[in-house]
Parts: sequence; C-alpha cells; structure tokens
Amino acid sequence: MYQNHFFITDSVSNNAFSFDKRVKPKLYVPDLIEGNLENVGMGDEIVFEDTDENGDLKSCKGLRHFVRIPHPETKKPIVVVDNHNHVFYFWYEALQKGLISESATLVHIDQHKDTRKPDELLNSRDLETVFKYTNSILNVGNYIPPAMEDGLIGELISVTSESDLQIEVSAQESSIILNIDLDFWAPEMNYIDRNSSLDYTREWMKKADLITISTSPFFIDQALAIETLKALVIE
Repeated sequence: MYQNHFFITDSVSNNAFSFDKRVKPKLYVPDLIEGNLENVGMGDEIVFEDTDENGDLKSCKGLRHFVRIPHPETKKPIVVVDNHNHVFYFWYEALQKGLISESATLVHIDQHKDTRKPDELLNSRDLETVFKYTNSILNVGNYIPPAMEDGLIGELISVTSESDLQIEVSAQESSIILNIDLDFWAPEMNYIDRNSSLDYTREWMKKADLITISTSPFFIDQALAIETLKALVIE
C-alpha cells in the first residue's frame, strides 16, 4: 500500500472535517519512499482542511512523500507521515513483518490524546483491509482505540504535558512503539523546555522497536515540524 499517491474525495476519514463548507473537498495522500531526512520535504497539495477556532477555513499542505528512515543508531525503522492516522497502517505492517509483537507498549508523545473512538472497529488484519480502514474510517483523532481493542497495543503511555515528561525510560518486556506528533513542539507548547523534551524523546527513540512520526499540518507549521524532526533524528 502507499506505493502511489492518491486523493480522498468522499466524506470519510480526514476529508469529512468541514466537508459541507468546502468547495470540491478532496485531500491528497502522499506515497511512501525509503530514504533519509533529506527526503522529508513540503509538498504542493492540500492534505488537511478544516475550520479553525475562529471559524475560518484552514487549508494545509503536507509532505511531498511519506518517508521510511532507519534510526541512525539502532537502525530500527522510523516512518514519517503528515496526518497522524496513517501510522495505524504502519503499526500493522510492522506486526506482520515481525518488527513488533502483540500487546506492544505505545509511547504517545503528542499535544493531543488521539483517543476518540471511531464508528467502526477493525475487522481484519489483512493489510489491504487495514489500509482501507486507515483511509476511510480513521482520522487524526481516533486511531489509537481500535489498535488497543484489537490487541496490537497493550499499554498506552500518553505524554501530552510537561508533567508527563517525568515518566522514566525503563526496560520493557513488550515491544515499544514510539508515536510522535511534532505538534508537541508547536509554539503554544513553549512552556515545556525544548531541549529537555527533545532529550527525553531521543531516549525513547533508542528504546523503540518502531518509531512513527506525524508532521501534523493543521497543528504546527510544517517548516518548524521538519526542523524539529531533524533535531530528533541526528544522522
């Protein structure tokens, strides 16, 4: 899946947000490439549209490509996407490849909890089904609960604030998925010391079996997101 880019044109997934308020609503989903940090760059297509807190329509461009990068030290995979729900597919892909095991621990570093429940749960682990589910049922706020209901995720460690950074990095018996939303470093989160939060996240990255990262176009400027990504992944 994700070998080719495509558009979502129906009122599903992230395209359902403010669907009736938009003219010819459609969202772009990039293709996935194998690469490095230099391959992570801004695209020209709208990947997310919704009204902001003032009721104004906000159209957000995302990545040119999704990119799979090896961690510079551990060589474990890092998958970089724009809208966060896409990581759901890559969790199941990693499970089928034997990179993670059942009941994995999910360390979720994000400004948001992303734990709203979708209307439907996943009914098959076939990757084609997972792909369709990711891009038709899931959106940026509801992709964690179905992975927990299905047993792929066991424990959820949610880091959404400064106090959560006190959670210690310790040995885990289960596989570890580190799931990062770069909006954790958006300007409204500046009350958290940037250097300490980056250090904390890098330590988790060394422990993780799989790292999924979202640039979250609606919630953080993409140039800042990519700058933060490069601060986390020091090649």
